[in-house]
Order: sequence, then C-alpha cells, then structure tokens
Amino acid sequence: MIFTKITAFLMALLVLLSGGVAPVVGSTKVKPIVATEREYRFDRDRLLLGAYCLKVDEHFEQTRAWFKEAGLQFPVAVQGQDLTKDDLDWFLDNGMGVIVPRSEYYLNLKHDAIWGVDLRDEPSAADFPALQEQVQSLYAQDPHRFPMVNLLPMYAGPDQLGEDVELPSFMGDSPFDSFSDRSVYYRMHVSDYIGTIDSDIISVDIYPLTVSENGELGTYMHWMRNLDILADACRKTGRDLWVITQAAGTGDVDEGQSAYRFCKTVEDQRWQDYTALAFGAKAIIYGCYYGGWWRHDSHMLDKDGKRTDTYYAVKQVNEELSAFDETYGKYENHGAVMYNRLHPNASGVSLGTTKVPGCYKPVMLTADPVLCGCFTEKEGCGRAYVFNNMYDPQTGKTASFTATFPLAKRVTVYRKGETTVINGCTVNLTLDNREGVFVTAEY
Repeated sequence: MIFTKITAFLMALLVLLSGGVAPVVGSTKVKPIVATEREYRFDRDRLLLGAYCLKVDEHFEQTRAWFKEAGLQFPVAVQGQDLTKDDLDWFLDNGMGVIVPRSEYYLNLKHDAIWGVDLRDEPSAADFPALQEQVQSLYAQDPHRFPMVNLLPMYAGPDQLGEDVELPSFMGDSPFDSFSDRSVYYRMHVSDYIGTIDSDIISVDIYPLTVSENGELGTYMHWMRNLDILADACRKTGRDLWVITQAAGTGDVDEGQSAYRFCKTVEDQRWQDYTALAFGAKAIIYGCYYGGWWRHDSHMLDKDGKRTDTYYAVKQVNEELSAFDETYGKYENHGAVMYNRLHPNASGVSLGTTKVPGCYKPVMLTADPVLCGCFTEKEGCGRAYVFNNMYDPQTGKTASFTATFPLAKRVTVYRKGETTVINGCTVNLTLDNREGVFVTAEY
C-alpha cells in the first residue's frame, strides 16, 4: 500500500513538473485501452440530443409528445412506471430511442428502441474493475445496446474520484493547469477509466453556471479544461464524448441566494451546447426533463408536467442545432483553441488546453476571448469550426473576430438556425454574449 501511494505521488509529481498541459494518457500506470468500436441502434454519424429523466405517469402521452417536439431523440433514466412494448414502439416509430434503467425487466426485454442501459452514475476509480465486467457482460447479452457509465466532473474531490494520493501542499484549485490539484486528480481518474473500461463512449455531467447572492452570474473556472481532458482521452482511445448539460438549477437569478442558477434562457443553453461541441461532443443530454435532482420548477417540465421557460429555451436551441446536426457528424474533432485566454473578462477558463496542430487552426484576428473547436472532414479535405463567445455572462459583451481559412473556396456559417454561404475564405463575425456558431470550409 505504501509503495502504491509513493508510486502514485511520483507520477502525479511528474505530471506537475512536465509543464504546459499534462495529457491524460500516462497520468497513471494503467495502459490505455483503444476502445472496441461498436455498432449501436443510434446513428453515431450525427449529433444526438437527449435529456435526463422522463417520468412515466398519467401525463406520459403528453410529456413524451413534448419531448419529441423539443427536438429530443432519447431519454436517459426513465422513472415511474415501466415502459410497455407499445411505449417502446412509439419511440421507435418516431425515430427515437431510450436509455433504460438497469433492471431485470429491461434487461430481459428485447426491442430496437432500447439504445442502451443506464448502468452507473459517477463511479469511483475503485469501482472501475467491477464495472468493466458489467460492461462486457451487457455487451455479450446485446452488442448493439450501449452500457452507459456517466463519469464525475472535475469539481469532484479526490475521495469521490477514488484517487488515493497526497499532492504537494502548494497545489490547490489554481487556474494554472499544472498547479491545480483538481486537474491532476481528474487526469488520473480519467486515465484509470480509459485503462480499465472498454467502451467506446465517455459520458460526463458538468454543471458550470451559477449565481451569487447579489445576482451576479458566475461560471465554473475549470469548465473547459474538464471538457478538454475528456476530449483528449476520447481522441486517443477511439471514443465518442457525450456531455450532460445544465438545464435546471437550485435557485433563480433573482432569489438572492448563491446557487446553481436556473438555466432558463436561450443564451445559457446555447453557450453550454456550443462549448461542448467545440470539444467534439457527439451527444448533448439536458439535465433534466421531467423529474430529477434539481428544483422541479427549474426542469424542462415542472412537477405537474407543465412546460417551463427552460423547456422553450432548450427547444429553440435544438431547432438551431438541427440545421447542421448531420453535417456536424461528418467531421472529427482535433481539439479546441482559446484565443485571448488571459483577457480579464474571459469566463470558464483554466489556463491549460490540449495543443491543437497549427494546420487545423484558422488564421484568426481578434482582441476578444473566443473559443475555437477545430475539425477535419472524415472523408474529404474540408474543415469545420465551432466558434464561441467566451466573455463572462455578467459583462454582456459581444466578441468580434475575423477568421480566414486559406485556399477555401466556400464557407458556410450556421448561426441561430440560419445558414449563410460565402464564396471566399474569410468570415467577419460579431457574436452576442454566450453565442456560438458552426462554420464549414470547402476546398
């Protein structure tokens, strides 16, 4: 035990002293597994949109119709009554699926609407070996059914993560990546996961948006670094990234309390979605739809099954995303670049992101904090980019930039549900606060 702790400490110290951004792979002694590629019942070549918690009750016929109307394709964590075969037929007939609870009823049920099993939420590293056995057992029963394991976010402590190592006393929750104990513990946690679990999708829930007692909007400092660590692990081990976003909260902005804020605005939903897309997320899952762990009046549907402002905000953003969901799936992510990260009003920025090769970056001219996710076409020579205004929400500031894609013949900008085609290689954009856009460049 003492030898194990010393080894873990030395590996963490090596990560610390490596400077710049320490990668996930190599953060622990576990050799990473290149995940076995699976064929599931859902389309992995497009952006998927889902939501946590769909309660089956007397309102179910209406709430599932609203689920579809919001542009959602699959629920996770079905609550209340079990879904019947007729219920599953409805999902299948509407081109949708379900991540069902792990119960004997569902495990023995064969149906093409069952996309996966909600196996485990936020496990510790100590649970990973047993989870690997469960994952492989579920694959053996049905190779097209995804065993969903949802990882902890980076703000979890070392006890939750299960990383039993003491780090130097000068390390704390620093904005500098190599000096952040959160970052080191989290990289070790993800390294242990990808070195133990052979599943080709990584899911995580990150709830970054807060409000102070005086109503000031806040953002979790390590939000983007959290996504960056997971995206790096996905790229290096052949996995897709699924991100559960904050579509609820513990307090509204005008209630005079420090809380996770109600995310009932289009701006908050759009900002989270495009930030996840910049790091290559293949699915966005809103938490929560109907039922769940937040205040019920902050969910997409309240406790009485009525639609809230959060519902309409998610619905509007999903309509925007549907304009390019299939196009987005034609590209693969190579990481994200944060321009002007040291700007005093930049939000959600810890000082460390995976280095993106220069050949994938646009030529950028901007004085504002702008996040840029970089993609290449899977079959072809095209490029794609996600640009996001990263000014702190409290400032309300816009972000302007000029992006040039040398030798491109045509550029397409997908913005707020509208598509603009430019015959040329340069775009000039001014993004509203918390606005993101998707851009493709053809050669």
